[in-house]
Amino acid sequence: MLFRSIASRLSLWVLAGSVAVLAMAAGVLFYRVSAQILEQAHGEATALANEAGNRIEQRLARVSDTTQTLATVMQTHPEGAELMLRDALARNADLSGLAAAYLPAAGNPPESPFVNREDDGSLRSRDLRKDSNPYWDKTWFLAGLGCSQGCWQRHFYSQSRKRELINYSVAIRRNGHPVGLINADVSLDWLGRILKQLGKPAGSYAFVLDDSGVYLAHDNPAMVGQRGKPDLLQALARYQATRVRLAVAQNPQAHGKPVWIYFVPIEGTRWRFGLVMPEAMIYAGVRQAFARVLAPGLLALLALAVVTLAVTRRILSPLGALASGAEQVARGALDFELPPARFPDEVGQLTHAFDRMRTELALHIAELTRNAKEQQRLASELDIAHQIQTALLPGEHYLDAHCESFELHALLRPARAVGGDLYSYFMLDERRFCVMVGDVSDKGIPAALFMARTITLAKALAPKARSPQHLLSMLNLELCRNNDSCMFVSLLCGVLDTSTGELVLASAGHEPPVLCDADGVQLIELDTGAALGLDEEASYPVRTLRLQPGQTLMLYTDGITEAADASLQLFGTERLLACLERSPSRAAAELADGLLAEVDRFADGAGQADDITVLALNWHHALVDRNAPMLDLSIKASMDDVFDTLERCDTSLRDQGVSPAVREDIRLVLEELMVNMVQHGHAGNADRTIDLHMRLGGDAVLIELHHDGHPFDPLQVPEPTLTGDIADADEVGGLGIHLVRAMASELSYSHDDQGNHLLLRFLHPTRTEHDHDVQPEH
Repeated sequence: MLFRSIASRLSLWVLAGSVAVLAMAAGVLFYRVSAQILEQAHGEATALANEAGNRIEQRLARVSDTTQTLATVMQTHPEGAELMLRDALARNADLSGLAAAYLPAAGNPPESPFVNREDDGSLRSRDLRKDSNPYWDKTWFLAGLGCSQGCWQRHFYSQSRKRELINYSVAIRRNGHPVGLINADVSLDWLGRILKQLGKPAGSYAFVLDDSGVYLAHDNPAMVGQRGKPDLLQALARYQATRVRLAVAQNPQAHGKPVWIYFVPIEGTRWRFGLVMPEAMIYAGVRQAFARVLAPGLLALLALAVVTLAVTRRILSPLGALASGAEQVARGALDFELPPARFPDEVGQLTHAFDRMRTELALHIAELTRNAKEQQRLASELDIAHQIQTALLPGEHYLDAHCESFELHALLRPARAVGGDLYSYFMLDERRFCVMVGDVSDKGIPAALFMARTITLAKALAPKARSPQHLLSMLNLELCRNNDSCMFVSLLCGVLDTSTGELVLASAGHEPPVLCDADGVQLIELDTGAALGLDEEASYPVRTLRLQPGQTLMLYTDGITEAADASLQLFGTERLLACLERSPSRAAAELADGLLAEVDRFADGAGQADDITVLALNWHHALVDRNAPMLDLSIKASMDDVFDTLERCDTSLRDQGVSPAVREDIRLVLEELMVNMVQHGHAGNADRTIDLHMRLGGDAVLIELHHDGHPFDPLQVPEPTLTGDIADADEVGGLGIHLVRAMASELSYSHDDQGNHLLLRFLHPTRTEHDHDVQPEH
């Protein structure tokens, strides 16, 4: 309840904004002060580290000076070595032991004295030559022989003296060759004492690392002898750093918090002194100072919020009445009065505006009620239009009459209640099947009406058309008439010969089809004419395919290729081909359904922007004995080739058991047609060709003739006048064509860019077993 009022929320936002500004200012100030504090800490820590390094260097210098002096003296005066070693130990308390060790060779002293300091401070000596293990084979001795200028060796733990020691060795040379060495044992206890005596800030600690990264001394005794962390050693080796920041300290006493480490190299050794300062300790002072400053500031901001709350509540109290009135409006009650405004300020203006809104809202609600009823009526009409449009389309699935030649599966999904995509199919005659897919240029009701006009005209004109090319031309002329709105439709039309699988395609600006079979998918490129309804003079080239069993031809609209996803990428032709390629089946229904499902997955969340239509035509007719190919010939347009072909046709028909009467009719018809093609259609040009395809059906012989000569339609030749004796007639032209039409059971003609096409059908009785026993004629 507290934060439901504007006053309380305004006060809260004032407080939050003030706190945010204060926090930002404090953060910037803290950052700048922290940088200065850190730089000051770096300077102080570096100075302290240098001081500790100097102390260690002074102590080590005393050891190295003593050892080098002894080595110099004993090069020329080896006698009295033990006394000199005792005297040096007495003078330098940092030394734990001194040894003058010689090589066991002629000319060298027979003794190698070693003097060490006991825990009680007394000195004890022995001859290293008498040890059971020869020292001249030991690593420390062999390494020390090479230290002519002196060197510090690896530290070690002495079992006899129970402490960590380190050796400083200087070679004794004679005539330029090492004959022995002075070896000083130094206890590392004094290093720990120096670390503890440093005036370090509370919470910091120090250590000494040797060149191998092992702690020689550490304020935490548990760390002595351990190896430094890899990140510490890597940073030290990579940068030869004087200071390093570690996110996690190795020392358990640092509790895994970030630390700064300040390094100082110790001259005369390969050791490094390190001073560790916890980062929290560096910033502790500035944090405390900021906390003391921020506390009063927050209290002042809280007081400001209380004052703001009181002032805003008084100013905004009239808004309560407006809120109550708004609730009544929400419940539908518009007959109430608002209290008069006390001041002509923004709240007063709001009161007058609210009262006017109340009055106008009642009028608006009445108008909305009328509009809602009108929208409901339009929705009902759109639903009826959708039903009418759907009724214009044939069924989604079609099988030919005998379920043995082809199968068709179609899907249409409009982007709105009604759309402009279309598909249709129907039989032109008992052999030719027409199929088409189209896309109107617009969407919605205008496109749906143009689509209905296109389908109606196509079905009306199709029986008169000789080819898809002819159908598109006639349909284009009709759609161009009275097309004041300049609408157009892209259309792909095909005519399938259900006996042979020959498919003739013509395109009016439509998407190219895709042929699918067991070997893959192929985009069928077509020469296309203009879309229907734009240009009355447009022409439409054709392309002929011969479908093979198992092949499926996919026809579709650009709603497939131009489907877009949420990022506006198009589905495109490449995804279309890839989707069909991946399909496990080449059946019509599976290909169409799979493609539409893939488009839906691609455009998921983007919505359908265009009408989508898919039509799959699957050819699965395999030729059998009753519809077997007898002859497929391509001959030159010459008389000799014509009569040779007639003989071959007669022989093939006789071998298939066709009756002599039918064979004679076929011979006469073919002779008349092919001789006319040579003499008139080709004008004696032997370079032209005639194609003949003859097949035997269940009850008929099917013959196709194709020639690329001059156009000639035998169906348009008028019947001759046959009164009286034919021999007495002056003109007998057209008698041969008349005989052709009389003898053939069926005859159809078409012409396209590839030439003239004649289809003939001759009925013959169904063969019996007796027919197969008839001997060939001679």
